[in-house]
Amino acid sequence: MKRLSITLFSLVVCATMSAQFKHYIAISGQVGEASYIYDIDKVSSKLSGGFGNGLHVAYEMRSGAFLLNVGAGANFTHSVVNVGDLSETLKDQKDDDWISGGDLFDYTYTQSSRHDSYSNLSLQVPLMIGAAKKHFYFLAGAKLDVSLLARAKAKALISSSMHYHDYPSPTPDMENHGVFKNALIMQKPVNVKFNTQVMASFEIGYRFVTAESGTGWDVPKEEKNYWRIAVFADYGLLDMHQKEKNDNITFPTAYSSDTEKMKEITINHIFSTKAATNPVNNLMLGIKATYLFQLPTRGVCTVCRDAYRGASPSRSSKGRGRIQTDWTNPK
Repeated sequence: MKRLSITLFSLVVCATMSAQFKHYIAISGQVGEASYIYDIDKVSSKLSGGFGNGLHVAYEMRSGAFLLNVGAGANFTHSVVNVGDLSETLKDQKDDDWISGGDLFDYTYTQSSRHDSYSNLSLQVPLMIGAAKKHFYFLAGAKLDVSLLARAKAKALISSSMHYHDYPSPTPDMENHGVFKNALIMQKPVNVKFNTQVMASFEIGYRFVTAESGTGWDVPKEEKNYWRIAVFADYGLLDMHQKEKNDNITFPTAYSSDTEKMKEITINHIFSTKAATNPVNNLMLGIKATYLFQLPTRGVCTVCRDAYRGASPSRSSKGRGRIQTDWTNPK
């Protein structure tokens, strides 16, 4: 039993010592669809739409089929949240424009075609492990995503109407009464703070290399530098948005007969309002292309001539003669 244990241990040590390690610098570019996943009050959709792209540099190590990949890169995403039509009625407002003054009415304010857009530039640090066999490979792991610069802006069409308690109501084209239709309002781009995100990441793809098959000295070897292409998915595991909790999404708190003032209503982007109480997660799906440069390595010595210099071992002790192995002075 002891002899078997020593034999197994020796085999493991020999296998470890003879393992072939290859080291690469991998430069990759990616492009795809970038979204936010959320559940926000007053927003009918639970998935935004947009695009993203990135550039990464990584160190990759390969030992047999095993892959280890770690690096850093920049990623940019632009996503749009489509907000459904919203409406709010301000009850018992007092008229300050009519001669009689003080007449009560209800003021209804609606919005349509509401779009909130978010742009985010982030630093990503991936740590991935995987395997490669012939033409195919996969990597799986995690990415640390640190937001460097994020901006948000919103725009919508607003309309309003008045319903007097005791008088006929103005028509929608009476802007001098603060009644208008489909006026465009916009929020100027504002800085947004996104939390640091941890993303689960997976990619699988094809390697443009000469596939190794069989054994022997004449077997084609893999190229030192080569391309590969893959599909990938990155999903944020944490809540990325900070709950600023502004009072409202877009509605005023009081009526004004100043039409231009009404059109300049400030819109709060949807992620900053009290409506966004649930987590917001980011998702990116796309295509990734990578070029790998193999770093110089010292391979396993198969014929170490230094060990044989001056040696003349006997091939056999049964009179088969001796073989000259002095590589410095062959005969």
